[in-house]
Amino acid sequence: MSRIDELKEQIEKTKVILAESKENFEKNPGEYSAQLLLMSTENHLVDLLKKQEELENLHSENQKG
Repeated sequence: MSRIDELKEQIEKTKVILAESKENFEKNPGEYSAQLLLMSTENHLVDLLKKQEELENLHSENQKG
């Protein structure tokens, strides 16, 4: 499995966790831990997506050259 494939798998798992975190936050909007989990999961997903974009750009540059 390539690094990009591994990253895509990790992104999909993080999306599931994000959906669960949103649901938990909606049920417990006043709880700091629910808010923190949601924010950290969102930030983690953004980081993973940036990393995926970087790897895909690097891969396409390597294909050209």
